[in-house]
Amino acid sequence: MTRYVLQIHCPDQTGLIAGTTQVLAKAGANIVDLTQHSAKDIGIFFLRAVFEIEENKIEEIKNHLDLLSSHLSLSFKIHDSSKKQRLALFVSKTDHCLYDLLLKQRDGDLDCEFSCIVSNHTVLGPVGGVFGVPFYYVPSNQEKQVQEDRFREIIAETKSDAVILARYMQILSPAFTEEFRYKIINIHHGFLPAFKGAKPYHQAWAKGVKIIGATAHFATEDLDQGPIIAQDVQRIPETASIEQLVQLGKDIEKRTLSSAVKLWLEHRVFVYEGRTFIL
Repeated sequence: MTRYVLQIHCPDQTGLIAGTTQVLAKAGANIVDLTQHSAKDIGIFFLRAVFEIEENKIEEIKNHLDLLSSHLSLSFKIHDSSKKQRLALFVSKTDHCLYDLLLKQRDGDLDCEFSCIVSNHTVLGPVGGVFGVPFYYVPSNQEKQVQEDRFREIIAETKSDAVILARYMQILSPAFTEEFRYKIINIHHGFLPAFKGAKPYHQAWAKGVKIIGATAHFATEDLDQGPIIAQDVQRIPETASIEQLVQLGKDIEKRTLSSAVKLWLEHRVFVYEGRTFIL
């Protein structure tokens, strides 16, 4: 038996859950988990179902769902859980998110393979050797087109399914983010309030910030404005130094990014008209 994840979204209407479960049952599938949500404000229905079935029966399910699609305006995706997603890690010099993801994957907390580490600096090259992940140096002091064409080559060579920006401190072009739409996850040190520019933690400390936060989102052509996957906040003690604030910031970035990657790997993230729904 092979385990699959079914994602559905369509205009909300009666009989959607019954219709979906009947399709799965008729094909002989065993439903392991099912989560659904009706977004009343926009009239859209979302469903995530985990099921097990013989591999040779999956086409039967797809054919039945195709029939439903025609008169329910239904969109669906079926993911084979036996095929591990291959993720490319993009980094600069900061390593806390990189190490956290590599360790979580090694310990089995993230069910994926890291296909490569790509950086615009060489300082983190040895990390790839330690974890057995190929390292690629792509300098940023060249034309954006040349740099991103190299990214495309690496992604193709390593058969990467998505890109994780684990504190990669370079802006990607609109053409690149659109080509890999909803397949690039970024971590942003999103403060409440936000502090832009250099040394954001120092700015926050100087203002006496009581809460900091981090946001993991899909990278789009609108810088730091892509659909949000995960967010978290951290209270700051009044007595915290700048160094302690920086460390707290790193901790929240790590757990927010790893949470977002896990949600994406488990196919819990639905994107509809620029916002996410997590099931």
